[in-house]
Amino acid sequence: MKKAVKKSAFKKSVWFAVRGIAHALSEERNIKFQFAAAIIAILAAFFLNISRTNLMIVIMVCFIVIILELINTAFEKLIDKLHPKRDDEIGRVKDIMAGAVLLSVILAIIIGVLVLARPVYSLVQSLF
Repeated sequence: MKKAVKKSAFKKSVWFAVRGIAHALSEERNIKFQFAAAIIAILAAFFLNISRTNLMIVIMVCFIVIILELINTAFEKLIDKLHPKRDDEIGRVKDIMAGAVLLSVILAIIIGVLVLARPVYSLVQSLF
């Protein structure tokens, strides 16, 4: 009986997590853009047949960006609910969280260029 309860609780927690991601994707412009960019980067990495290690790196940085954006969005919504009035200190906290996301995006771009530039260049050269 105990296993059935645990399994059910696990299924519920997975469902809640999936529902949270789906909500963020349907409501948040930045997450939509970042998710689309991640799909393009990962598909490009597969298409360009990069090494397994580089593929893992591309996938990891894509997930890092999306995870940080989800955390940022959750904190912003929570802060707005708890403190709806404008406050300079809360504004700084939100700016710091947005800065963490921006740094992850910059990291992803740098890694994307370092990992994908040469294979893209080789592909373009082979076409002409």
